[in-house]
Amino acid sequence: VDGGYLCIGSLWGRFNGRKEMTELSRILGKSLLGAAVGALALGSAAHAQDLLPVNAMSPNNASCGVYPQFNGTTLGFYADSGVEVTLLNSETTVPYVAFLQNGDADLTMLDSAQVLQASDNNLEIAVVYEAYNFAPEGIVVPADSDITGLSGLSGTTIGMASDRDLITTIIAMDSIGTTLEEADITTVVVGDSGPVMAGALRDGTIQAFAGGGSDRAGIEAAGVAIRNITPAAVSRNPGNSWAIWGPTTEDKRATVSGFLRGWSMAQHAGVVDTKLTAAACRSIMPEQFENLAIGLKMIGNSIYVQQLRRTKDYGELQPDVWAVIQDAYIGQGEISGFQDPAKFLDGSFTEAANDWTLDQVKAGMNAWKEAHPDDLI
Repeated sequence: VDGGYLCIGSLWGRFNGRKEMTELSRILGKSLLGAAVGALALGSAAHAQDLLPVNAMSPNNASCGVYPQFNGTTLGFYADSGVEVTLLNSETTVPYVAFLQNGDADLTMLDSAQVLQASDNNLEIAVVYEAYNFAPEGIVVPADSDITGLSGLSGTTIGMASDRDLITTIIAMDSIGTTLEEADITTVVVGDSGPVMAGALRDGTIQAFAGGGSDRAGIEAAGVAIRNITPAAVSRNPGNSWAIWGPTTEDKRATVSGFLRGWSMAQHAGVVDTKLTAAACRSIMPEQFENLAIGLKMIGNSIYVQQLRRTKDYGELQPDVWAVIQDAYIGQGEISGFQDPAKFLDGSFTEAANDWTLDQVKAGMNAWKEAHPDDLI
């Protein structure tokens, strides 16, 4: 196989945690026994009662802020939808679109800037599900900071979870008619570790922080109270959307449909019973609930702000919104011109993603509740 051992090395770098390493061992074992990628693919599809394997990449695979990524598995919604999901390591410097293009990921969650930039570069991505109708990214300052709005950021250093948060800062400053250069703002990547982000704010290395909801939850969990100074208008866009590689649409229709069905069921579970949803996620990521109040605040914000459905169906695409948000990106030179939403939106998965009933969601939740009485909040 061309570059066979290089592919294995790539896999090794993307799997983290006991569950993922077990999955890697299983995959490599089948690969060696079969001595061919074809055997690997066949073996993967046949395991776990013929569940279809799905590789998905979210913006943070270590946070319950993106709760459906865990609860789809925990509450049995993925299995019920015929898929088994492996979360790829989100901590990478490789553009997420590249994981779609090279086939390592079946789906990746992209923010609006990544989608528009990919379209502008004629990359064949297809947005199939809007998971966040309200952008989770924003700029925060310590709660006791003298900075009360974006205009107060002049001459400061803004920390970022990753390079992808630079566009958040640019668009936010554009909303008040200025640029980073004009405002003499310095940006620096500090990573998405809660204690590190909190420490940078606490010791004054940075005066503000730009990142997503899970990053902000990590800061608060590390003991630093923060205040959001992002104008609401900046957040009114499809913050994170699931995308696939367009040319593989039909080949992966069953896989993608199953994943999106399980995801939307998990997303709705949060509204049905927030505390049970939090408890199920806590069973996977207990460290995020060491301070229960902060953990519940993180889950609540994700359920009722960031991932709250504002459309008729879960994941329903909004071409009009995609059209409206582009002016700021064009004005800042992030894209060369208007991108027709029809070029990168594919609504053919919406029906499959919503092909479930409330009773089915409740059944999965009740089954977990009965099996884990000691884990309930």
